[in-house]
Parts: sequence; C-alpha cells; structure tokens
Amino acid sequence: MKKVALILGASSGIGLETAKILAKNNWNIIIVHRDRRGNMPAIEPHFEEIKSYGATLLTINNNACETKGQEEIIAEIKSHSQEFSSINALIHSIADGNIGSFTLETERKTDEYGILRTINSMGSSFVTWAQLLLKNNLLSDNGRILGFTSEGSQKVLEQYGAVGMAKATLEAACRYLAIELAPKRITVNLLNPGVIETPAIKIFPSVAEFVKKAKERNPSGRLTTPEDIAKVAEFMLSDNAAWITGEIIRVDGGEQIIGL
Repeated sequence: MKKVALILGASSGIGLETAKILAKNNWNIIIVHRDRRGNMPAIEPHFEEIKSYGATLLTINNNACETKGQEEIIAEIKSHSQEFSSINALIHSIADGNIGSFTLETERKTDEYGILRTINSMGSSFVTWAQLLLKNNLLSDNGRILGFTSEGSQKVLEQYGAVGMAKATLEAACRYLAIELAPKRITVNLLNPGVIETPAIKIFPSVAEFVKKAKERNPSGRLTTPEDIAKVAEFMLSDNAAWITGEIIRVDGGEQIIGL
C-alpha cells in the first residue's frame, strides 16, 4: 500500500517540489494550499504532473491556519477515507508571515497583530496540525513530521523580526513534539535551507542585493534550490531516517557555516 503525505503549503517552492519527489517515489499526496482563483491556471499543471507519476492526489484550497479552515480540511480528508485512511507524513511548508521592522522608520512595520499572525501560521500551527491529526486518528504510528526553519531564527536579518520569532517557535516545538511522540515512533524534524529564490523571498527589501550576497557567500557558488531540499525531505520521510528526531538539519551547500 502506498504511503500518504499531507503537505501544508505546496502550490510552489519547497512544498511543491517535495510533493513531486514523493509522488515519483510511490507516495499518494494531499496538498493544502491557499491560492486565489486567478493563480490556479499556473498551478494546475504542477498538480497534473504529480498525478502523472501515478499518485492519487487530493488538493484542498483552504486556510490551514484558522480554526474554520482546519475543521473543513480535516472533514475533506475524512470524506476520502478510502484513499487516505492514514497519513504517514505531515510536511509543514506554510510561508505566510509579515515582514517589517518593529520600531524603525521603514516602509513596512510589523504590529502586534502581524507578529501574532506570523507566529501562528509559521510556528505554532506546526503543533496545531500534529494535534489535529492525532485527535482525528489520522497520523499513523511510525509516522513523520517535517518542517522548514531558517537562519533568521538565530540571526538578525533585515525586517525579518516576526518571521524570526515564528521560526524560533517552530524550533522549540520540534524539540518538544519529538520527545512527546517518540513512544509512537513518530519522528519530528526540521530542515534549514540556504537562501532560495522563490516567490516568497520577493517581498523582502533589497531582495536583489540580498540574493547576490547569498550567492557570493555560498562556498558552493550557487543558491539552494527547492529540489535540493526536496531530496533531503524525501530521505527524512523514509524508513531509513527512523532514528533521527528532534533535529534541525542545514541543507545549504555550506552557506551558513560562513559568517555574515
């Protein structure tokens, strides 16, 4: 029987590439995404590609970070119980946060609402979704939970404060969940990618200069790609990674070893 992966945030970037590599390796896929109708013509071909690898694919366009959306998503998954009776892997790839300074006179500022929203979507929802799957008996024993953190959890990046707080929350959650779920043989880990040129990065200030410096800093001479991360994600979700839990693993070609 094929394993099933639930990927939160998989209409682009790391989440989408992880869905593709898992589909190629005999997984069925549930993708939860949040996209406007006008964006779907560009996204649908990627979903068709996933199905072309022989995967059964369920896509749900809803808000995975709000209670109403979460309830609807769980109900939708349960309504397809014949195909998705048990979930073997939860991949949290939600990139939905506020950028801006806390106190400086910059174009963007992050207020209390923005901070809380960012921490919820990119940090604490990692725990919420683990709880939801366990409560609804959807996450299998010997399962995998995987998320994606960043260098900004430990270092100061320009106007990255709220996201940095969210990623620090995510990392703490990973450690606690890893210990609590170990008796069920469920592993919980995070990957820490290098700088990736994705649509999400384009909202940051001085992005062209930031990307240029990241490329110059990386000893491998190039930026990280979503495919680089997806390959490691596929291993971390496999049976071969059953004894790795509570870890944050850099996947960056050596980029973060070098000082800023």
